[in-house]
Amino acid sequence: MSDPPSRQTKAAQSRRRWTWSGLGEGAQAEKDGFGLFIDDVVFVFAEISVLSLPVLYAVMVTEPQSYFGAKTSALVAWMTMVAVGALIRGGWVTPLGSDVPGWVSLTPSLILLRFAYYNLLLGGVAYGGAALALEQSPLGSIVFAVVGSSVAIGAFPAVADAYFRAVRRYG
Repeated sequence: MSDPPSRQTKAAQSRRRWTWSGLGEGAQAEKDGFGLFIDDVVFVFAEISVLSLPVLYAVMVTEPQSYFGAKTSALVAWMTMVAVGALIRGGWVTPLGSDVPGWVSLTPSLILLRFAYYNLLLGGVAYGGAALALEQSPLGSIVFAVVGSSVAIGAFPAVADAYFRAVRRYG
């Protein structure tokens, strides 16, 4: 079976990552498990953080400070998304709804999908967690943020595969 073009399977199947020497040259280096995880965390953190800036800014500016509110739910969801995304990118965890390892590739149409998906996910979890904290349980909002963002980011590669196939077929 060939890898779908919407996935970066090489990172999940290899111990080699691109490094930068500081002299304007890049090279590939073999890394141990800890180095791989750190590399994957930095990659996924940058991707999620940059594309989620609109909702992160909106939550940070418009919501009041509280221990268990939208800001706390957004922060917990954001960090959970990064951790689960790094585990998927490194091949330690297989994405939900797919048997192909690896993270989503960086193509223009998939960047647009990422932008919408990450912002909707973070906004939904942040404000849903805040509502849950007010109505039910403050600690339940943290559990909601962890579980909701884990499942949604775990399913993102399968969603991206379906989206990429639809764009190629109809677009």
